[in-house]
Amino acid sequence: MSDSFSASSTPVGAPSFLDLGERLRQHGQLDAAATVTMNGLRQWPTLAAGHDLLGRIEADRGDDRAAAEAWGAALACEPGHLGALKGLAFLAFRGHDFAAAERHLELAVARAPHDATLLSALDRVRSRRPSGPADEPIRLDDPASGLLLCDADGMRLSGGVGPERGADAADAAAAETAGLLREATRSARLLGLGGVKYLVVECADARLAVLPVAPGAALLAVRSAATPIGRLLAIAQRAAGVATQWIGGLE
Repeated sequence: MSDSFSASSTPVGAPSFLDLGERLRQHGQLDAAATVTMNGLRQWPTLAAGHDLLGRIEADRGDDRAAAEAWGAALACEPGHLGALKGLAFLAFRGHDFAAAERHLELAVARAPHDATLLSALDRVRSRRPSGPADEPIRLDDPASGLLLCDADGMRLSGGVGPERGADAADAAAAETAGLLREATRSARLLGLGGVKYLVVECADARLAVLPVAPGAALLAVRSAATPIGRLLAIAQRAAGVATQWIGGLE
């Protein structure tokens, strides 16, 4: 399997057959790895990690149907299992079903929104998916768009926070956005974590993404709580690109 889609390492404290099966798989001894794993699953039939390992083995053997069944079993044992979601995304990608790959990866990103490998895989999949009318237009000048651009002092430069909230709410959100990004940047610097790429905030009624756009500016994207985090970040990143061009045109 591709490194971009590969599952995580064997869980700490897991049954010994997982480690043996994985080592056999990595050494290309796929038949032996499958035998060890299936024998282990007879004793641990509800162990999601075991079904995930079997999925990777079957994918390496080129049996996509068996791999999909194994990863489906992993999800039945543990809904949202990251390895299974990545595996199904890999199968979809290999079959050129980029929409399905995107859906699986968005579910994975919702579980692990800061996983750089997942985000990279999602970007890779989206780069293969042709743009179409379903792509959301970016309208920074529309207060109802749920896209807001502000400066470092919290002054709203463009946009708003949605059709049901007016200018006062947008101005307040701009001030909060600037403050949030400022504090996150300060904390990251103190901890030696490097620059802030984005922030994600999950609320009962909404999901928000904050991205630094240029020195002295930030973008806030607001979407419903049902929006997958991967899709939210994709919208925010596209909007940040538009905002960067817009700011460049003012200079």
